[in-house]
Amino acid sequence: MYSSAAGLLGDQVEALVEHYEARFSRFRVDSELYQLSALAGRDVTVSADLFEVLSAALTYWQETAGLFDPLILAELETAGYDRTFSAVPRFQEEVPALGRSSRPVFGSVALDEADRRVRLPAGARLDLGGIAKGWIIDRLSRLLSPHGPHLIDVGGDMAARGAGSDGGSGWLIAVADPLRLERDLCWLRLVDAAIATSTTMRRRWNLGGRWLHHIIDPRTGAPAASDLIQVTVVAPTAAAADVYAKTGLILGREAALPWLTERSLPALLVTDDGEVMRSPGWERLEAPVTRE
Repeated sequence: MYSSAAGLLGDQVEALVEHYEARFSRFRVDSELYQLSALAGRDVTVSADLFEVLSAALTYWQETAGLFDPLILAELETAGYDRTFSAVPRFQEEVPALGRSSRPVFGSVALDEADRRVRLPAGARLDLGGIAKGWIIDRLSRLLSPHGPHLIDVGGDMAARGAGSDGGSGWLIAVADPLRLERDLCWLRLVDAAIATSTTMRRRWNLGGRWLHHIIDPRTGAPAASDLIQVTVVAPTAAAADVYAKTGLILGREAALPWLTERSLPALLVTDDGEVMRSPGWERLEAPVTRE
């Protein structure tokens, strides 16, 4: 009986992931997100799911003073990330002019909650990326919560609910070393929290002899020239963790730590010269586990 119920729940989760992927993918021409971008400049009635994610994105755009901005798709494609990452050539010859002097910002997106109508600025195109992934994780966690403790991992972003599979003091989670991927920086015990990592060391490619990555700084329209290479954040939801980790990375070492500390967010930051920095509250989550 238990096996049958678990299998049914697993099928539901798998179906939901596919459903949301079909809705939020920027690569699928039949996705709702793609179609919304294609209709930029017009009023479009969207699904409740897409409207919820866009509303959350606007809140984060405001909180981060524009450092989180989903209207960076054109800049991302110009930098070379114009297809699913597995298909992006590791080395590319063309050297484009990165960044733009002016572009629409997410704050200019019109959201009408009463009718779920959205109007993107003319010419704007959306990439919900990490916030959509976090939102999906949070939705899946909501589905699984009545069934007991669970850990959801989608592309490295995680939601940990309950005391862990062993009934102990939380789920045991490793944070990878971005400079030596065979090693871990530390291990955490998480209970009823989410965790996300933003790094410039994985989704990267060489364009005209210059190494670029997928994290666009909306202030410049180019891949962030940050002296941080990885930021990991623990937050109440996976969507929040993803946004805060990305914002911290864009801010850089001098500004990120006070910005994250002000929001009482446990965070681990790694600089481009290998220094590891912790915000207040991080060390209490660390577990005494090591692995070579």
